[in-house]
Amino acid sequence: MNVKKETRTTILFQELEHISQGKKSYQTFLNELKEEKTFTSLKDFISDYMSHRQDVTIPSIIRDSNLSKNYVYHICDGRKNPSKYKLTALCIGAHMNLRETQKALSLAGCSELHPKNPADAGIIVCINQNYKNVTEVDIFLAENGVESPFSKDGADK
Repeated sequence: MNVKKETRTTILFQELEHISQGKKSYQTFLNELKEEKTFTSLKDFISDYMSHRQDVTIPSIIRDSNLSKNYVYHICDGRKNPSKYKLTALCIGAHMNLRETQKALSLAGCSELHPKNPADAGIIVCINQNYKNVTEVDIFLAENGVESPFSKDGADK
């Protein structure tokens, strides 16, 4: 069985549980299901995301992700296969929510952020609290005694 399909199915079951608990409406669930697009590449996903977010530009992603200009362009153009945390940095810099970040990671063939990993859990908290740049996330992790995975992921320049 396809792991990505299992993961998406698990998420759908969780959403249905939220409906049962009154945290979400069934109609919202159905609308989201209809609107969900299928992407075959990270490049297509990022391109579509940016086409709907005029406030997100390559220069703003570069600034907020702490990644080099060339690295960001190469990811966005589909010429670079990023590591999990480089792509997560790009997603934070692009102000993606958790669902969008997990989708990008999945499309890139990276493991998704996992709540049992302390660094990933901290990143999830930051994304859910709308942190807009990697520096803010690094500070949050440091304040909580967690080593940042962004700095140990290797130079991108």
